[in-house]
Amino acid sequence: MDALANADGNKQETDFDDVADLLSPEDVVEVSAPNLPVTSYRMKPSLRELFPASQIKNIIQVIIYDKLQGKVYNAEEARKWTREISDEVSLAVKERIQMPRFKHVVQVTLGQQLGAGCRYIAKCCWDAEADSHASDVFTNSSIFCVCTVFGVYLY
Repeated sequence: MDALANADGNKQETDFDDVADLLSPEDVVEVSAPNLPVTSYRMKPSLRELFPASQIKNIIQVIIYDKLQGKVYNAEEARKWTREISDEVSLAVKERIQMPRFKHVVQVTLGQQLGAGCRYIAKCCWDAEADSHASDVFTNSSIFCVCTVFGVYLY
């Protein structure tokens, strides 16, 4: 058991293992036992640091709608569109959303709408508690597009 000082300066007895999941480094004001090593790693993200799937899904929707609305499938253009969508989504996620300790991967699948079904599958090895993904689908009369952003927490 160790003592921590809260924001009011009052000392509280606490067990560091139980508190590590609840407090972030900025929440801890002072450690009264200077001989204890301070860990610089976390085993999982705090509640404030979880992967923001809904915000990323909104980014994906806006970008693929703007890029593909009114377009007709063309094999030569499809290659360019997938690269542009992937780059724009990656850049927008990087600029607009602060995700400390997350790496993200953007995967775009674009094809011609011919009336046949299509199944999109992604298989990953990850930590279900910390890692996540966001995905959105765009379709019109001649194009289908699936864009997925995977977020992997760095330990």
